[in-house]
Amino acid sequence: MITEVNEPIKVGAIFGDNNKKLKPVWFVWSGRKYDVREITYIWTERVGKAGIHHFTVTDGANLFAISYNTNTLVWTLHSIEMAG
Repeated sequence: MITEVNEPIKVGAIFGDNNKKLKPVWFVWSGRKYDVREITYIWTERVGKAGIHHFTVTDGANLFAISYNTNTLVWTLHSIEMAG
Protein backbone atom coordinates (compact mmCIF):
# COMPACT_ATOMS: atom_id res chain seq x y z
CA MET A 1 0.00 0.00 0.00
CA ILE A 2 1.30 3.46 -0.94
CA THR A 3 0.94 6.25 1.62
CA GLU A 4 1.19 9.88 0.44
CA VAL A 5 3.32 12.01 2.78
CA ASN A 6 4.58 15.21 1.06
CA GLU A 7 6.62 16.46 4.03
CA PRO A 8 10.07 18.05 4.21
CA ILE A 9 12.86 15.76 5.43
CA LYS A 10 16.51 16.04 6.43
CA VAL A 11 18.84 14.15 4.10
CA GLY A 12 22.50 13.18 4.15
CA ALA A 13 23.67 13.23 0.54
CA ILE A 14 26.84 12.99 -1.52
CA PHE A 15 27.43 15.46 -4.33
CA GLY A 16 29.69 14.04 -7.02
CA ASP A 17 32.06 15.70 -9.48
CA ASN A 18 31.06 19.26 -10.34
CA ASN A 19 27.82 18.80 -8.35
CA LYS A 20 26.42 16.80 -11.28
CA LYS A 21 25.79 13.57 -9.43
CA LEU A 22 23.62 13.65 -6.32
CA LYS A 23 23.20 10.59 -4.13
CA PRO A 24 21.06 10.47 -0.96
CA VAL A 25 22.56 8.09 1.63
CA TRP A 26 20.17 8.55 4.58
CA PHE A 27 17.17 10.64 5.62
CA VAL A 28 15.28 11.49 8.78
CA TRP A 29 11.50 11.51 8.85
CA SER A 30 9.29 11.73 11.95
CA GLY A 31 12.33 11.43 14.22
CA ARG A 32 13.56 8.20 12.64
CA LYS A 33 16.65 7.76 10.49
CA TYR A 34 16.40 5.60 7.37
CA ASP A 35 19.54 4.38 5.60
CA VAL A 36 19.30 4.28 1.82
CA ARG A 37 20.39 0.81 0.77
CA GLU A 38 19.60 1.25 -2.92
CA ILE A 39 18.45 3.93 -5.33
CA THR A 40 16.02 2.18 -7.65
CA TYR A 41 15.10 5.04 -9.99
CA ILE A 42 16.24 8.62 -10.69
CA TRP A 43 14.77 11.36 -12.86
CA THR A 44 14.92 15.15 -13.08
CA GLU A 45 12.33 17.71 -14.10
CA ARG A 46 12.19 21.48 -14.41
CA VAL A 47 9.54 23.45 -12.55
CA GLY A 48 10.06 27.11 -13.37
CA LYS A 49 13.65 27.97 -12.45
CA ALA A 50 14.02 24.95 -10.17
CA GLY A 51 15.46 21.60 -11.07
CA ILE A 52 13.73 18.84 -9.14
CA HIS A 53 15.79 15.69 -8.68
CA HIS A 54 13.54 12.71 -7.93
CA PHE A 55 14.70 9.46 -6.35
CA THR A 56 12.97 6.22 -5.55
CA VAL A 57 14.97 4.59 -2.74
CA THR A 58 14.70 1.60 -0.45
CA ASP A 59 15.90 0.90 3.07
CA GLY A 60 15.76 -2.81 2.32
CA ALA A 61 12.14 -3.15 3.43
CA ASN A 62 10.16 -0.13 2.21
CA LEU A 63 10.16 2.02 -0.93
CA PHE A 64 10.30 5.82 -0.61
CA ALA A 65 9.79 8.57 -3.21
CA ILE A 66 11.92 11.60 -2.31
CA SER A 67 13.05 14.72 -4.18
CA TYR A 68 15.48 17.63 -3.94
CA ASN A 69 14.53 21.12 -5.15
CA THR A 70 17.59 23.03 -6.44
CA ASN A 71 15.85 26.39 -6.01
CA THR A 72 14.64 26.05 -2.40
CA LEU A 73 17.31 23.49 -1.37
CA VAL A 74 14.55 21.46 0.31
CA TRP A 75 14.25 17.67 0.33
CA THR A 76 10.71 16.22 0.37
CA LEU A 77 9.37 12.76 1.17
CA HIS A 78 6.46 12.26 -1.23
CA SER A 79 5.31 8.72 -0.51
CA ILE A 80 6.10 5.41 1.15
CA GLU A 81 5.26 1.93 -0.06
CA MET A 82 5.40 -0.32 3.00
CA ALA A 83 6.48 -3.94 2.78
CA GLY A 84 3.84 -6.53 3.48
